[in-house]
Amino acid sequence: MPKKKRFFVNLGIFLWFLTIIFILFPIWPHIFYRLSPQTSGELAQTLAEIPLFVEQKSPDDISPLTTTTLPPFDPALPEKNGLLINTIGVRGEIHEGDNWQEILTLGIWRVPNFATPDQSEETKLPVILAAHRWGYLSWSNSFRKLNSFYNLPKLKKGDKINLIWNQRQYDYQVYATNQGTRITDYSANLILYTCQLWSSPVRIFVYAKRIY
Repeated sequence: MPKKKRFFVNLGIFLWFLTIIFILFPIWPHIFYRLSPQTSGELAQTLAEIPLFVEQKSPDDISPLTTTTLPPFDPALPEKNGLLINTIGVRGEIHEGDNWQEILTLGIWRVPNFATPDQSEETKLPVILAAHRWGYLSWSNSFRKLNSFYNLPKLKKGDKINLIWNQRQYDYQVYATNQGTRITDYSANLILYTCQLWSSPVRIFVYAKRIY
């Protein structure tokens, strides 16, 4: 085969290889989950253990909140507590309890022993919410989009987050994001986190201040 022809054949194979990579890249975690279904459970345990690694701070070490009043009660709001992040399409119910194995299969989990939105002023502790990035094989695509933190890395400083809690809407604004193995800023009023990859202890964190 002439060298010129061989070059174009190799180039074509290389381009096809790149095309396959670009097609598979967004869905490769789902493929891995299908091949290794126990991964979701392993990640759930990792998510649940994250608060154990953080260094607790006393209330005197935490900056005061930016607001001191509760938002008005609105009977038109949903009775179920929920998280809304329009920037990344999240619109899911917040689940509570210590049984993280079961709760994380339902979507968004409020980490116990930290504040609820209506308690954070008194306790001077943040609300902490966790969720899977890729979820479970049993999740539909529409459920995954609304209830997973797959797009959490896309949040940036200035983005808005809303919590519906006891039919009051609490508004927050992102002021920082980072990746690491522990929560580093307890001055936040709201912290969201999820796994980066199943093979790494690194997690994705989003920190927000309440603005209303």
